[in-house]
Amino acid sequence: MIGTNVSPTGVQRWGRNARRLPLLVLLLLGIGTATACESTAQDRGEVIALVNASRAKAGLPALREHPVLSLKADAWARHLRDICDLEHSKLSDGAPDEWLKLGENVGYGGTISQIHEAYLNSPGHRANIMDPAYTSMGAAAVYGTCNGQTRVFTVQEFMKS
Repeated sequence: MIGTNVSPTGVQRWGRNARRLPLLVLLLLGIGTATACESTAQDRGEVIALVNASRAKAGLPALREHPVLSLKADAWARHLRDICDLEHSKLSDGAPDEWLKLGENVGYGGTISQIHEAYLNSPGHRANIMDPAYTSMGAAAVYGTCNGQTRVFTVQEFMKS
């Protein structure tokens, strides 16, 4: 099962300094990098590699990983695992100041590659993956057991800056 959310219009942006302070505190504490995620670097890398391979087949440039978006994705994937369901985050929550456009894919399944294939077979998810406006992304893959089944929850956060 997967869900989709595209970039909403009219998202209110807070002042730059008000949003930077929590990020600065995290960075100073040494947890403001993707290594603070529950997702492993290998699993995050697989999610991003699959997105970039799909984009390359379509003649689109690769997206670079954005550590702040990966932190956002990881926190949301843990939330999804904990509630054993899918829902979307508020796209601007936890997003870097420099965003101009945001998108998100959330899904769960047996493997990261199975979820990626499901994304590609869904018009809304595929549109996020193939959007030429996006320049960076964050990703997460968090494992958990829901209703007796082991699942991996993936979150893809897309950004144009």
